[in-house]
Amino acid sequence: MAVISRDSLQWQSAVNTFTSIVITGLTVVAASGGLALYQTNTITADVLIAHGIATAVLIFLAILFAIRTHIVLSRPMNNLEQITHALPLLSAKKYADAKEIFKLVEGLSSHQEIDQLQFATLQLSSVLEKLDSNVLERSKIIHAKNNELQHERDFIKNLVDTAQLIIVTINKDLEITLFNDYAEKITGVKENDILHTGVAHMFPAGNWTEAQALFHELMANELHIAQQDAELIDSEGHIKEISWLHSRIEGDSNEAVILSVGLDMTEKKAAEKRIVWMAEHDPLTNLCNRRKFTSEFEKSLQTAIRYQHQNTLLFLDLDQFKDINDTSGHKAGDDLLKSVAKTLEKATRFTDLVSRLGGDEFAILMPESDDNGARILAKKIIHELAQIDLTYGDVKHKASASIGIVHYPLADANIHELLGFADLAMYKAKADGKGTFHTFSADDKTKDELETRVFWKHQIENALEKNSFILNYQPILELESNTITHYEVLIRMRDAKTGEIRMPGKFIEIAEQVGLIHEIDHYVLHRAMKKLSTLKEQGVQAKFAINLSGSVVDDPLLIPLLKQLIKKYELQPENLIFEVTETAAVSNLQQAKEMMIAIRALGCRFALDDFGVGFSSFNYMRELPLDIIKIDGIFIKDLDKNADDQLFVKALVDVAKGLGRKTIAEFVENEEILMLLRQYGVDYAQGYYVGKPINTLLESDEWHSPEDEELIIPAV
Repeated sequence: MAVISRDSLQWQSAVNTFTSIVITGLTVVAASGGLALYQTNTITADVLIAHGIATAVLIFLAILFAIRTHIVLSRPMNNLEQITHALPLLSAKKYADAKEIFKLVEGLSSHQEIDQLQFATLQLSSVLEKLDSNVLERSKIIHAKNNELQHERDFIKNLVDTAQLIIVTINKDLEITLFNDYAEKITGVKENDILHTGVAHMFPAGNWTEAQALFHELMANELHIAQQDAELIDSEGHIKEISWLHSRIEGDSNEAVILSVGLDMTEKKAAEKRIVWMAEHDPLTNLCNRRKFTSEFEKSLQTAIRYQHQNTLLFLDLDQFKDINDTSGHKAGDDLLKSVAKTLEKATRFTDLVSRLGGDEFAILMPESDDNGARILAKKIIHELAQIDLTYGDVKHKASASIGIVHYPLADANIHELLGFADLAMYKAKADGKGTFHTFSADDKTKDELETRVFWKHQIENALEKNSFILNYQPILELESNTITHYEVLIRMRDAKTGEIRMPGKFIEIAEQVGLIHEIDHYVLHRAMKKLSTLKEQGVQAKFAINLSGSVVDDPLLIPLLKQLIKKYELQPENLIFEVTETAAVSNLQQAKEMMIAIRALGCRFALDDFGVGFSSFNYMRELPLDIIKIDGIFIKDLDKNADDQLFVKALVDVAKGLGRKTIAEFVENEEILMLLRQYGVDYAQGYYVGKPINTLLESDEWHSPEDEELIIPAV
């Protein structure tokens, strides 16, 4: 049985009902008793008994009504109490428990108000549950979005910090608002120390003016992107080369910011400077090389012409340098060249340009100088060189040089002609004895040589322009198979007026002196390889040996041109043999070796022409990457009569075979020489006895001696 609480509404209502009935009943009973007393003036026992019974009945009825009131109110109040207990469950989000209570209460009350309250609270619980579910779902979405944004922010930050770029953002006040890790590394400044400070201190004064103008234009939306190369001085005072890319981006609250991305170009710039330096300097002596000298010489000549100054060129050639190489080796020669370079730098003014042109040739440009100053410098150089003393074992070497001097501007002579004049003067000095100098003058006996050179220079230029050079092909006989395996390509010049054919001995040397030899080399390469392509199209498989001049080792266009022509004419590289003379190769041994390696890398072969004229020929045969050795004709033309030549040729062939080189004998003029060559094991023969140079190839690869040819009866 439920405990009745005296504080409950039911109890209080029951008490109030009981009290009201009792008071009202007692009042009526009292009034009735008073009326009876008034009428009789006495109170009888019957009256008292009647009033006592009325009072008892009244109390009994009051108790009954009180009990009824308590019972009637208990059920709705219990329902109300259940609803009241369920409401805290809603705040605790225990919607299922609350609904269970509401379902128990439902239909138990006959009071409309309680039913409405129950219905309202049930609806409220449903709404709250749905709202709470929506809030939970929305919270999950917001949380997921926050996680996604956090990951994106972390990714972008990691990207910004790991990028090998300086990344900085700048606000409208030109203050730094972002500074990545790489920027810290490059500048040596921490992000916390630089944020919200002016960006100006990241640019030297010389670059800040430009940067500030670009920033203002970007902020004003007059530019969208700007590029700038600037220096940056780090915290330790080191200067770095930075390539900046500034761009405008829209920031928060529609305020634009500048994104500046910087690439550290310091090492790249330094590497470029090193490459430029290496391209313009001789690695052995650190002097300017021929390429740099030619460029500076041209500038010097044009400046002298414009301002009517007189400048001087000194051309030096070391005396007997080849003997030092041959007797004490190339290290001795290199040491001498380095000593000469230091001596020349020490003897000249800081305004003079000292260059090594190649081999043992040096040149000095003296701006604003006269004949007396040039003579004084020449004497000083000769004296200082004489102080050089190199000792290798028991051999001592002294240095000396022959110097040719030419003043310029000289008439309308260009730099190549001036070099030629200086070369002539140098040879005049060398003819007078080592350790001397000679000044070029158009009035002395070199005038005839000058006129000859000018004549042939014009002849060469006309031949190049009008295609007056022609190619002849001299057959080369393979002695083992007695067949013509390839042809040497030989250049000739046809006189445009007389038709006379001129041999290369008349113009090649002058072409080298006046700077036209590369054009001739390129002409021969174009024509010869085009001819080879034409023969291929006709079904003729031929191989050409193409002569290159001694100057080709300094030609930077040679290898790219060969690649281009081989591809253009679709030639097989193994059908091409390139020849250069031994003298040309050893004059600049390292460059010649690099050129040979590059040519062989293309798949072509390389032959050393006029082999045997140097003191150290056998050493060069071992050092140079050769395929074929062409024995100089001086050892072949009298081979059938000269025992010394026979001994030399046999020894040379034995060494060549031991090194895996093929041999070709030039100047084969008779059958006796050819027989000796077969006997010695020479691989190939070339000469008038085998075949003269002609403008076409032979009809057959089968070779017959001139005597056999006379016995052949032509078919009728």
